[in-house]
Amino acid sequence: MKIKRLRIAGFGPYKNEQVIDFERFDADGIFLITGKTGAGKSSILDAVCFALYGSVPRYEGTESPLRSDHCEPGDPTFVELEFALDENDYRIYRTPKYEKKKKRGSGTTMSPPDARLDIRDQAVRDPHDEPGASGGWRSVATRPVDVGHELSRILPLKQDQFLQVVLLAQNRFQRFLLAKTDDRRGVLRTLFGTARFEQLELALINRRKSLDDELESVRRHLAGLADTASRQLQRDEPPGNASADAPGTRDRSWFAAALAQLEGLLTDAAEGAERATSALTLATITVQDQEDLRSRQGRRNDAYSALAVLDARREKVALDRAAVLGANRASRVWPALRTRVEAEKVLRQALAGEVHARDAWREYQDDPNLVETTESLNAVTEDLLGQLGSLNDVLDAERLLPGIEADIVTLQEEVALHAAAIDQTRTLLRELPDRLDEVDRDLAAATLAAAREPEARDQAERLRVAQAAAGQVRRFD
Repeated sequence: MKIKRLRIAGFGPYKNEQVIDFERFDADGIFLITGKTGAGKSSILDAVCFALYGSVPRYEGTESPLRSDHCEPGDPTFVELEFALDENDYRIYRTPKYEKKKKRGSGTTMSPPDARLDIRDQAVRDPHDEPGASGGWRSVATRPVDVGHELSRILPLKQDQFLQVVLLAQNRFQRFLLAKTDDRRGVLRTLFGTARFEQLELALINRRKSLDDELESVRRHLAGLADTASRQLQRDEPPGNASADAPGTRDRSWFAAALAQLEGLLTDAAEGAERATSALTLATITVQDQEDLRSRQGRRNDAYSALAVLDARREKVALDRAAVLGANRASRVWPALRTRVEAEKVLRQALAGEVHARDAWREYQDDPNLVETTESLNAVTEDLLGQLGSLNDVLDAERLLPGIEADIVTLQEEVALHAAAIDQTRTLLRELPDRLDEVDRDLAAATLAAAREPEARDQAERLRVAQAAAGQVRRFD
């Protein structure tokens, strides 16, 4: 840290503002503050300490004597210090607590202490700075508490260390010389930065302890290996000597002799294992043969048991076989029989409908024995319509009109049905020879494949349709 400039006013013996530029003495390297007793030499150092830490060591933290006794009630009291630290320029402005003149009325009032911390910023331009100044001042803290926190973070020395190393106040040099060793060591360590050497010493001590622990662990591991080898060798005093560096452990020659003995034992054990493996293979083959024989014998016994059961049920099996054969033969013709029954049922319903229609029509025929056709029915209908339109039959038609209208509707529906049936019959007559041939082929195929139920059902359906068509042909004939 380098103090560059000090500006004070109303502080100690200085009533008016005074500016001390310490950079003027940079070329000299060292300078001396001289003057008569009471001239204000110590006040300059007090101002520096007050600006940095907010108190003066000579007054043990009191601020009352800081204000100049020569000041009038309206005169200001402040200290402004500029210093450089870590390539940054800082400016501290402090005022102590003192009585000042009231702004209104007469008398004085107590002015509270104030503080402000600024830092020089290249991006800030202050019109009050001198030409060529590197940037202006930017505020960092504006309250005494905040300024104290920022300075404790920025300054490398605390107030006690500063007063012991940099600024030795009056009657305090002897206190530093008589301080405890730990206190002086802490101050000197902070001043000269010797903490890194203590950290290195501590790291080396910890490393040595770690290596000692690893060495002890290796020794215990070697002792365990020696004990294991001794048990494997089955000897109370195995060959070799104890290690001179670590009594109670075995050296390399002991492990080499033990390894040679263990390799011999390993060779013998390998040969014994090979013989045991051969015997195990032979025993495994024998056991497998015995297992196969036992399995075949079990299957034979099961077959004998099943044969005995079948012999006991021979008669029932024969009856079941005959029933199955009969069912197979019946399954071949059953679809055709069922189709025939359904076709006969449909035929009876159609014939009954035809008889009912003819009976209803005979009431309106001149000749009941005459077989009507579509043309004759159309002629009769036209004749009836003509009679209906004549004036001579008005009275008869009026009496018969409700029944005749219903009969006409019924006859028209029947005529339409008969015409559709005739057209369908003519179509079936044209397709009948081909369909009969197809029915014959399907019947033969159904007879041969009666056991296949899905196909038999489809063929039976086609036979049913063919028989229905044939029944309709016979009915219209």
